[in-house]
Amino acid sequence: MKEPTTQAVFEQAGLAGVLKDNRLTVPPNQRDYHWEEPHVTKLFKDVAKAISDDDQTYFLGTIVTIPKADGTLEIVDGQQRLATTALLLAAIRDFLSGRGPVLVESINNEFLTGIDRRKRERVPHLRLNVDDNDLFAWLIARNPSDPQPACQKESHHRLKAAYDLAMGHVKNVVSTLEEKDHGDVLNTWVSFLEHKAAVVLVRVPSGSNAYKMFETLNDRGLRTSQADLIKNHLFGRSGAR
Repeated sequence: MKEPTTQAVFEQAGLAGVLKDNRLTVPPNQRDYHWEEPHVTKLFKDVAKAISDDDQTYFLGTIVTIPKADGTLEIVDGQQRLATTALLLAAIRDFLSGRGPVLVESINNEFLTGIDRRKRERVPHLRLNVDDNDLFAWLIARNPSDPQPACQKESHHRLKAAYDLAMGHVKNVVSTLEEKDHGDVLNTWVSFLEHKAAVVLVRVPSGSNAYKMFETLNDRGLRTSQADLIKNHLFGRSGAR
């Protein structure tokens, strides 16, 4: 049996590549989805500029995670960027539904969801906290017949608004193009998100070390409050208790 590493492991990857290659979960102590329109729009505009600038790599900081025994990566820092990227991919998938079946299938099966054979259902690669996950899963992995979960919290409205912004952005990207070119252009976006919307993915074996690292990093968008830092530190120290 391979001995678990005691050192942090660093890997450069694209944001969509992180979603594609890992099962990710947001722990209960993490704050809800917080990005509002300016943060979401900035990400989309920055990616668009990087693609137009000769497809330049665009660096989006660090994603800090803790590997868990079941093979998932618990997200310490990076929820907002990963969730927003997943919503953008979902919007591309939904826009192309009925127009580009192969690309739709690729986005769905490679980046967004997998099959839970035991439950006989499709499940997202990224799971948000208990408050946000039902709506997020509906946006990412819903069947057309599934009713939308009620939007009862501010974070629910922010998630739905982020998806709507993503769909609006996708429509704007292809607005001047013939329909036959939509798939090619949006595939360029998917490929960029997979390979060139770059982050450093960090796997930190110790929860307390992960939260110490998190405190030293500048999150893109909203800074974490002192209350969040204290809460994260205490939950990190508490382990499975």
